[in-house]
Amino acid sequence: MEDTHRLGYSGVDDDAHVEVLLDTMDATGEWPAVRELRAWERRELGLQPGQRLLDVGCGLGDAALALAVDLGDGGEVVGIDSSSAMVAAANARSAGMRARFAVGDACSLDALDGSFDAVRSERTLQWIAEPMAAVREMVRVVRPGGRVSLIDTDWSTFTIEAGDPRVSELVSDAFAIEQRRPSNIGRRLHLLVADAGLEVLARTEATHHWTSWDPDVEPAPAGCFSMRSVADDLVESGRLTSREGDEFVSTIEHAARDGRFAMRLTMHAVVAG
Repeated sequence: MEDTHRLGYSGVDDDAHVEVLLDTMDATGEWPAVRELRAWERRELGLQPGQRLLDVGCGLGDAALALAVDLGDGGEVVGIDSSSAMVAAANARSAGMRARFAVGDACSLDALDGSFDAVRSERTLQWIAEPMAAVREMVRVVRPGGRVSLIDTDWSTFTIEAGDPRVSELVSDAFAIEQRRPSNIGRRLHLLVADAGLEVLARTEATHHWTSWDPDVEPAPAGCFSMRSVADDLVESGRLTSREGDEFVSTIEHAARDGRFAMRLTMHAVVAG
């Protein structure tokens, strides 16, 4: 069976299964931990009618559009994303609202200094080669006294329990190290905003738990990548042979069928001004 749930959002438009990635984005938006962090963010941002909000790495636009309610008829939501497919979906969803989404570069924002009252970015920095450059751009375009909100993942917290200590150890060791991207940046968000000259106003975190998965029905746990994708990453990094990768996937799938499967992942959030 073809693996349609590969790891990553670094090349959405070039993915042969772009619709799967869009569906996965919707699924992650329903994670209780994501909903908790977005609700916390809304309280901490304290957006007011008439203000302007920029969402960097807006994805499908769902988070920004939910915040648009606080901006009223005189406010405006602007979102940018590197993916034209994401932007098209966001614009379709924003019909009739004071919101616009466009393809853009997080490290070179097409906006004037101090032109937004608030800037947010969620689970985007982990895919950017130079996340500090993106944060500095967000700080540049927010007005004095405005707020910047960052939410991102710490993949070093990613664990898989499948009744086999070897599986758990392999995953923990592999995800603890940042290889091709700043995957563990969630735990460093407060340092990034401080280095960019802002004061940390609030910090929090939330952990998403998967407690069940039916591999005979779902290609991957809800909102997640496939276990084959994880195995291939372990093979590519030299931690497993190809045969061991197959055994890795089989072990996890058997555990899921027997009700012995669980995963968890922690995300962090910071609001600064």
